[in-house]
Amino acid sequence: MNNQYYLGAIYDAMRMLGYKASDFYINIKPQVGYESLISGPAFTTYGEVVDANCDYPSLDNIRLSMYKKQNFADRPIVVLQANDDQVAHSGDITSQIYQVLGAVGFVTDGLVRDLDKIQGLKFPIFSKGGNPIDALDYWALTKYQVPVVIGGVKICPGDHIFASMDGVISVKKELLSSMLQKLDDVLQKEEKARAFISVLAQSDSMTQQLEAWVDKNGRW
Repeated sequence: MNNQYYLGAIYDAMRMLGYKASDFYINIKPQVGYESLISGPAFTTYGEVVDANCDYPSLDNIRLSMYKKQNFADRPIVVLQANDDQVAHSGDITSQIYQVLGAVGFVTDGLVRDLDKIQGLKFPIFSKGGNPIDALDYWALTKYQVPVVIGGVKICPGDHIFASMDGVISVKKELLSSMLQKLDDVLQKEEKARAFISVLAQSDSMTQQLEAWVDKNGRW
């Protein structure tokens, strides 16, 4: 992906395709490990609070079956629907596993612990927050590579995730090519606007010139 991409332009491209913010934007911000926009296909995971009488070790071991390098060969972003806001749903060891397998980041509507240690890994974590509470015997990751819902947005395996300081955008895999075409248009138009404003920097009043620019080129 082009390293010049940024979330505001991606948002504009999605709106140009006729989609509303509620269709694709997720208001979850980076906690640690973030340096610049990350993007990749979604590797989806699903967790839930478990029944007190369940065979917890068996449930807890479901996650081990997904730790295969072939599952992460396309450099995905791991996405977790946590269905809980009481415990931490990931930590530094899980983050290190994801990173070693090839993931480029982690997005969840839940919580993460060991944030100081994850910062040292430089592994981007996007979550609702953090706490130190272990999920043991209470919560487990029970499914993966299934449709999930994060922040009201449905995400299927392979949908493309973009995440930055502005939050997270999920683009349906069948829309990615069309979105990227619109994105190129947005980026070109905004670069022209920035260049024009730079030329006008010495002007006492830019109103008339900017009005003329908008009349000719439209809103930036």
